[in-house]
Amino acid sequence: MLERWISLLIRGRWFLACLWITAMIAALGLIPRLVFTFNLGQMLRGDDERVADVRAFYSAFPPSDGHIMLSATADRVLTVNDLRAAERWAKRLRDLPEVKEVLSPKLLLNLKLDGFTIDEWARLGGTGDEALVLGDGPGMSTFKGQLVSHDMKSVALYVIKAPRTRKSALHDAVETHLTPPWPGAIVRIVGTEYLLEQMGHLLRANFRTLMLLELAALLLVVPIFMRTLRRAYLPMLAAGSALLFYLAIFILSEQQFGVMHLAGPGLILVIGLADAIHLQQKFDDARSRGITTREALTEMFSGVGNACVLTSVTTICGFLSLLVARHEEVFDFGLWCAIGVAVAFFTVMWVLPVALVFFPGSGAPAARGALLNPPSLRRWAAPVTVLLVILAAGTYHARMDSSLDRELPDTLEVVRNGNWFSENFRGLDRIEVDLRADLRDPKVFALVERMQNELRDFPGISGSRSYVDAIRMTLAPDVVETDDGPALGVQALGSGGVFPEQLLSRGLDRACIVFYRTRGFGTEIYENFRERIRDYAAELPDGGTMKLNGAFPMFYDSTTLISKTMLTSLACSLAMITLILVFVLRSVRLALLCLVPNALPLLVVAGISGWIGASLHLGILIVFSVGIGLAVDDTLHLMVRFKQLQKEKPGGDLRSLMDEAIVSTGFAIVLTSVVLLISAVCFLGSSFTTMRWTGMTLGIVAISALLADLMVLPWLIEKFHRSHPAHPLPSTP
Repeated sequence: MLERWISLLIRGRWFLACLWITAMIAALGLIPRLVFTFNLGQMLRGDDERVADVRAFYSAFPPSDGHIMLSATADRVLTVNDLRAAERWAKRLRDLPEVKEVLSPKLLLNLKLDGFTIDEWARLGGTGDEALVLGDGPGMSTFKGQLVSHDMKSVALYVIKAPRTRKSALHDAVETHLTPPWPGAIVRIVGTEYLLEQMGHLLRANFRTLMLLELAALLLVVPIFMRTLRRAYLPMLAAGSALLFYLAIFILSEQQFGVMHLAGPGLILVIGLADAIHLQQKFDDARSRGITTREALTEMFSGVGNACVLTSVTTICGFLSLLVARHEEVFDFGLWCAIGVAVAFFTVMWVLPVALVFFPGSGAPAARGALLNPPSLRRWAAPVTVLLVILAAGTYHARMDSSLDRELPDTLEVVRNGNWFSENFRGLDRIEVDLRADLRDPKVFALVERMQNELRDFPGISGSRSYVDAIRMTLAPDVVETDDGPALGVQALGSGGVFPEQLLSRGLDRACIVFYRTRGFGTEIYENFRERIRDYAAELPDGGTMKLNGAFPMFYDSTTLISKTMLTSLACSLAMITLILVFVLRSVRLALLCLVPNALPLLVVAGISGWIGASLHLGILIVFSVGIGLAVDDTLHLMVRFKQLQKEKPGGDLRSLMDEAIVSTGFAIVLTSVVLLISAVCFLGSSFTTMRWTGMTLGIVAISALLADLMVLPWLIEKFHRSHPAHPLPSTP
């Protein structure tokens, strides 16, 4: 079979080359069709009942905060004239065909105080340029933090899009009307959907930048190690082809490129390049002995081909282990990276041999390097092992936390504007509480009001609103405080002309209580907040229920599940890789020893996070599952060569065999680790926090795995897997 494939490569080299060129042109033509989308957290995968509950909740209580928000800020406390100017601004927006309605200061100007509206009081008692004073009367909390900022220096408009209008069309229309409502006003545009659209643009720019940066770095650094352009760029050609073919398949499958996928192309490029480097080194070593191209190809495939198959399988296993995650983006990332690794393997096995047939080289021996001196490595084995163990010990202090804001780059104006809005108004993101009870019951009213008053001061909460606020605005304080006041207020809302359907059901048996979060509302804060809601729910009268609902809790629930499913994912990876090692090495003890230097880098990552006080989050957890698949690649190349040498020299002792295996494969192992490190460093240039943490984690994995393979693993095998010379280790048949 191998001889037939080599004959096909040599005789059909022109056909295969033309096929490669055609496929490359077709793949390049598809790249502009790549669709980029940014989502802070998709729904729980497989939990159809939960998703249906959230959809029903939003159907009952449609959000009314607006699809996009505009704010204008003065350098002083607002005046009534400022509110009037903002209202004229809102009127211009209402005239746009993309806009259905604008919630504006008109509500505040028409607020009656002692028989007159605020606007009328201003006309009666002054010029309108006097500083606005709202006081702390009933219902004022409804306006403070919504229409005007807490410091009374900014006003906000909430724009609701017209039916069947694309969100991007609304954004474009609003952006053209950002003229200041009064001279000197600072205008900002914010909104969750607007933010996501801008992040999508940033994602596209990040993809281009990271790919160009990684390619440039590899094109410059790899030749330094390989010494010749041919040795450097033939593997790059094969790996680059694999990346293009992967992206073409991704596009043809009508997939959307999300923030998690940003790490995929770089990893696939590195994985393909690693296989190509190992293959080419074996080919050049064979050619250096003066044998023909056909013989060198045979030796390359028979000597390294099996190891490349095994490393691809273990890496695919690492990515496929992510399929246990109940998070859409993580699931898709694992699936498509597994597909990408398979594409990279088959592409490299096709493109690189064809390139070697055309450019077989002069047969000069490949460079090695003083770094790969086994006695020197052995002297450093003990201190390096102690260092890695100390770093890994920090795992005890590691903790899990996550935040939606973690993904957002503070350097982007739209993010800074969103952070400012969250600090000065009630915030962009809603945390909704789903209350089911008899809302006429004064006990329920008192409980909701007490809960709001307490949780408004909860860390990470900037404000709230509910039907209780609407009742406070509807009835006089002395009426509300009576025993029948809450029931009268609920009935008044139920029969009024302007019914707050976003807060209250017409059956008066269900309500939506909205809390607004600020920046840094992480997993720990969320879990404490959820517990407080459960405490209040336990105080409801018989038959009443209360729980968090909506998209926001789903994100945090899915993030929490990731931390749990990643343990399952890691266990799956370890189990599959252990079985592969047992099959290849034909020894359970040897396979378990090989797991130590591959699990150690992951413990080092968790340990460093624990020592420096950084929380484990999505970027780190993803590498936990795929990292062992990447780390075991070098181990497999080293151990496959070790087994080959054992078969060739059955009387050799373990130390000499391992030393020779390190000299034979160590250069390629070091180079592939450097390639992975280069890719990791390039990730640090991403605007997204998950990608930067992914890059940092991959870098730690690359360095610690290299040290473990070249120093810890030989020491483990020598100390714990001794065999009698008359009974050498079993060899691969």
